[in-house]
Amino acid sequence: MAIRIIVCDDHPPFRAGLVAALAQERDLDVVGEAGSLAELRRHLARTGADLVLLDVEMPDGSAVDAVAEVAEGTSVVMISAHDHADLVRRALRDGALGYIRKDAEPAEVLRLVRRAAEGKTALSADMALRLAESLRLQRDRATVEQALASLTPRQREVVALIAEGRTNREIAERLYLSEGTVRNHVTRVLETLGVPDRAKLAVLLVRHQGPLDRHVVG
Repeated sequence: MAIRIIVCDDHPPFRAGLVAALAQERDLDVVGEAGSLAELRRHLARTGADLVLLDVEMPDGSAVDAVAEVAEGTSVVMISAHDHADLVRRALRDGALGYIRKDAEPAEVLRLVRRAAEGKTALSADMALRLAESLRLQRDRATVEQALASLTPRQREVVALIAEGRTNREIAERLYLSEGTVRNHVTRVLETLGVPDRAKLAVLLVRHQGPLDRHVVG
């Protein structure tokens, strides 16, 4: 039995091209086209589908916000010109089975559509790698945030000044401390954050600016 698909995209030329490519496959059957979320809902209520290919942005709202609703009754694969890791992660979290870039090769699109129809995750290899890297960085960020939270208020002040590129002497003058005391604070900060030197600390702080802003006193 053919896989019944609804294509929901508000760009008629792209939608027509995608529908034409799907229609050439004997195991795929496009049972509806929609240019808005409201039209998609009408199609689903009237005909149903095994799979919805859903553009991220629609004229009547963000399709990402509608993923959970649509995924309750059918499989969903997002299609978009963008593949920001946060967007992909949110779509998958809310129930989408996959995420396809609009510039993907036709053969890749068909492969991912068939994977999703089988209930499998449908991501290109490079997107899966980027998503994995994003998740790793997210875990790293949580670790850094925990370490920053464990610093004393004075150590956080030192970290904030290191982030500004200040030398130990400049930090000492700014905080009215001796250079020896500053060096001790820096040593403790490096140990707590698990980095070998100030250069690596600076790189770490740049990569994790969010946790730094939340936990370090400027």
